[in-house]
Amino acid sequence: MLIDRLEEYYAYFSQRKSGWFILSSALLLTGLGIVTLSSASLSFIRSEDYFLRQLLWCAIGIPFFLGGCLVKLDFLRRNSGIFLLIFAVALVVVLIPSIGKFVNGSRRWISVGGVNVQVSEFAKIAVIAWIARYLEGNSMRMGEFFRGFFVPIAVTCAVCCLILLEPDYGTAILVGAVVFTLLLLAGAHLPYMLVAMACGVLAISVLIYLNPTRMRRIVAFLDVENNRFEGAYQLWQGMLGFVSGGLFGCGIGQGRQHLSSLPEAHTDFIFPVFGEEFGGLAATAVLLAYAALFVVASNCAKKLSSDFAKFLAYGIAFTIAYQVIINVGVVTGLLPTKGMVLPFISYGGSNLVLLFFMTGLLLNCFSSKIDAT
Repeated sequence: MLIDRLEEYYAYFSQRKSGWFILSSALLLTGLGIVTLSSASLSFIRSEDYFLRQLLWCAIGIPFFLGGCLVKLDFLRRNSGIFLLIFAVALVVVLIPSIGKFVNGSRRWISVGGVNVQVSEFAKIAVIAWIARYLEGNSMRMGEFFRGFFVPIAVTCAVCCLILLEPDYGTAILVGAVVFTLLLLAGAHLPYMLVAMACGVLAISVLIYLNPTRMRRIVAFLDVENNRFEGAYQLWQGMLGFVSGGLFGCGIGQGRQHLSSLPEAHTDFIFPVFGEEFGGLAATAVLLAYAALFVVASNCAKKLSSDFAKFLAYGIAFTIAYQVIINVGVVTGLLPTKGMVLPFISYGGSNLVLLFFMTGLLLNCFSSKIDAT
């Protein structure tokens, strides 16, 4: 069976260049992230070497990539509800003080064998798989209120509420945005969706208003310069990094923002470090690489005959794209500060492993045949 699957991939890559492009883009972005982390780690070298740890996460991610490539999509489709239930329970378990690990004001991690796993990261792909299966089975009812709107929105809201309790506003917004997009692509009734979007925006706004820490971020975002030493310190330092790098950058390891000036330089704000050392032209090229990856993936998804594979591929493509938009929007001052790593480039074990798995799953969608059962 394994040999047959590998032969399918060989034939696929031999006939179509899109698979090679997606794989090479993911590897290139990961490589750029490792190089940037080798510099960004300098300010953390006394405690942790994030460069070496990222290499370790890459090694851990390889089996997950292969798992994504080789898993039978029929199996994933049939058991998508079970997987969603498992991760929903895990999102409840992580909130238990004696189990969930509390870091920087949030309880998002469970320690498994000495490794901290962020449950909400893996819940994203569980939601996408379930929605893809649901849309496949209800393609003729998407104009209805109950089956085409209420059920998928209710399930998504339940998962997002559990993520918000951690709290993790960024991931909850990301999951909601991806599901919203998939429902629109599937033909959900637009007025229903607009009402749902308005309710979602209102709910998030109220939660932010009631949370002093996040409210300060909004105030700082609205007046960055006057808050550059307080709430907007990260953003201000990140913007200085882009300015310092100019068009061509100051060279690998020559940047200054990562030397304790820029907090979270290895995760959420790694793009300013990259921009400072490699320059604005290289930063633009990275954004174009993300855009090209999304265009190629979405174009391939559009041509798939299986609705499950199509919506699964779309979901993965939009997850990566929205994550890039949020991260870049935050570090450039276009969006309020919110923790969201840059795909493939930022340090982060759970997210990197998930991205490897999703990349393999994306290639799997483009090369597999699914039985209509």
